Amino acid sequence: MLSILDSVAPFVPPSDLRIALSGITGSVSFACWIVLLIPQLIEQWKLKSADGISLGTVLIWVTGDLANLVGAIWAGLLPPVILLAVWFLIIDGSLLTSYIYYTHIFPKRHKIIHTHHSEEATENTTLLATSENENAHGTQQTNGRKSSTKSRRDSLTSLAVASSHWSAFQKYVLPMAFVSMAGVVGYLLSSSPSAPPDGELPTLPNDELTFGAQFFGYFSALCYLGARIPQILYNYQRKSCHGLSLLFILFSTFGNLTYSLQILFYRSDADYVILNLPWLIGSLGAIVEDSAIYVQFIIYRDNAGNDDLVEAVEDVIQEV
Repeated sequence: MLSILDSVAPFVPPSDLRIALSGITGSVSFACWIVLLIPQLIEQWKLKSADGISLGTVLIWVTGDLANLVGAIWAGLLPPVILLAVWFLIIDGSLLTSYIYYTHIFPKRHKIIHTHHSEEATENTTLLATSENENAHGTQQTNGRKSSTKSRRDSLTSLAVASSHWSAFQKYVLPMAFVSMAGVVGYLLSSSPSAPPDGELPTLPNDELTFGAQFFGYFSALCYLGARIPQILYNYQRKSCHGLSLLFILFSTFGNLTYSLQILFYRSDADYVILNLPWLIGSLGAIVEDSAIYVQFIIYRDNAGNDDLVEAVEDVIQEV
């Protein structure tokens, strides 16, 4: 069994098993980050709104990712770690662009279109009123149709409840399984291992590691830990998680988990863990804060727009 921290044993180069496990989890983590924002971007496109995401969260993410990239390069960490840091900045830019568009640009364009339609609606008001008066004698027939429609709606509701587990499986379990498999296949098809064969620590002076890479590493960890706080407070103020993609949070949690395992699987001696401690704190701490967001999805389930998402959360929990 792989130990969590081999602080007493002398340094031993990582075994083939450790290298393989580190590579697989690192590849799965990378796959999660590649698709991380797609669910959130789709959610914002469907709603034509970015009200579900906190701007403070986005800005802190950008700051943390910049520090993460500098610290990772300075410390000479594994190539996948550096690649992830670069990709983080790319997806941050996508999210920020989407936020600006749906918050400032889209509403202005929509306002012009809405004004045009309002004028047309005003012109047709008289015609609509006349039509309602002419059809007043058909009210009883309409009521009968409404009763029939209500019966059909009740039947459809029963079918929807019966298929809720399958819906959750399709929306959440299948995408995560697909991304995980893509990560494993990506590792198996990789022509060269992502980790150095000798497992040596970076040959930088201790003072440079301490005041350089470690500073940026811890700073990025603090940013990652703090980034979700504005989102949690934002959800609390609105008493809603509407507009926030649940799959986005799931990918974030699973990506952080496999990211941490990538480091620990490769080497678990004290020196290596301490060197990577900022990134471990940031990832594992983010998982804890993600848990708070899951709780908010459940607490605010009765608010508009949250029912389907929360039912999916509960279905996933029941499946587990």
